[in-house]
Amino acid sequence: MSSAAVFLLVATAAAIGGSLIVYLSHRVRRPHAPDFHEQLRAIAPRNPGQPVQQPSGIVPMEPGPDEER
Repeated sequence: MSSAAVFLLVATAAAIGGSLIVYLSHRVRRPHAPDFHEQLRAIAPRNPGQPVQQPSGIVPMEPGPDEER
């Protein structure tokens, strides 16, 4: 086999091996991404039996007399 073909095979093998090493090391260090159900469980209310207090949504435009300075 000619030296050019050997060089191409060695370079290809090194590129594939290096890519695999980088991929595996990145995969090991990456934190676990929560799935959809874990995300829903995280944002769910803690006490499901109690009603959740909802804000009225009414915002006064002017401060009241006790809030003026």
